[in-house]
Amino acid sequence: MRYRNALVACVVTMGLLLAAAPAAAQAGDKPLTWLLSVQVKPGKMMDLKNAAEKYDKPVLDKLVAEGVIGSWGLACQMIGPPTESCFYYATAADWGAMGKLDKAFADDRKAMKEAERKAMMETVMSATEPDKEMSSMIRHVVFHAVPGGDVHYLMRHIYTFKPGKGEEVVKLYKEYIAPTYEKLLSDGVILGYGLAVPEMHSGAGWTHTSWIVFSDMAKLDQVDKAFEEATKARGKELNEMLDATFMKASVPGAHVDSLAEVLIHGGKTSK
Repeated sequence: MRYRNALVACVVTMGLLLAAAPAAAQAGDKPLTWLLSVQVKPGKMMDLKNAAEKYDKPVLDKLVAEGVIGSWGLACQMIGPPTESCFYYATAADWGAMGKLDKAFADDRKAMKEAERKAMMETVMSATEPDKEMSSMIRHVVFHAVPGGDVHYLMRHIYTFKPGKGEEVVKLYKEYIAPTYEKLLSDGVILGYGLAVPEMHSGAGWTHTSWIVFSDMAKLDQVDKAFEEATKARGKELNEMLDATFMKASVPGAHVDSLAEVLIHGGKTSK
C-alpha cells in the first residue's frame, strides 16, 4: 500500500496519530486522521522524537502552512494497551488532502541524498520494531477543536459496539456527551474533542473512539467534575436508561482507555 511505502519513509515515511487524534482546527465536517502505531525499543523514545523533528517536521509544517493538513504529531502512551507504545498522526479534511500528504513525503524522500536517506532509515529502524507497526485511517463523526492550542496530552476511550448499534451510540454521544465537552472546550479546559470510527478496517477490532486533547493532566479533574455534574443534572431515570442502552450496545470486555503524552504537535496557529 502506498501509504506504507511513501508516507512512512521515516517509520517507513513520516512521523504522524489518535488517537483518534489530536488536532488544531480542521477543515471539513468529518475529517480524516491517518495513524501509524509503532513499538519503540527500550530507551529509544527520544531517538524517534529527534528523527521526527529532523526529517518529518519541515514537510509537515509546510503542509499545515499551505492548508493541506490541519494538524500532525507524535504521541507516546503513558497508560493503555501494552501492544501500543507510540504513534504518529496527521489530520486533514479529505482523501484529496491525504494524497497531497503522500506526494509531499514521496518528493521529499526522493530529493534526499542517498547517505541522508540511509541515515534516516537506520535511525528510525533502530528505534522501533518494524514487524509490530500498524497503520490505519479513521473518520471523525464528531470533531471540534481550537487552533493554536498547547496540546500535551491525548485521552482516548476505545469501544467495540455490536453490529447495528453504532448509529444509536453516536446519537447518544451527540445528545448527552458532546454538550459537556463543548462547554469544557469553550471554557478552555480542553483543546479539542471528538468521536471517531474506522474509515478503513485494519483488523484492530474497535468500532468507536471518543477522544479529548488538553494541556495539563490537572485538567482531567475539571473534566471529571463536569461529567459528575452533568450526570447528577440528568436524574436517575435518564441515567439508568443511558446505562442500559450503552450496555446492550457494547461488546463485553472490549472497552479500553489510553492516556498518551504528545511529544510533538503541529497545527494551525490562532489568529
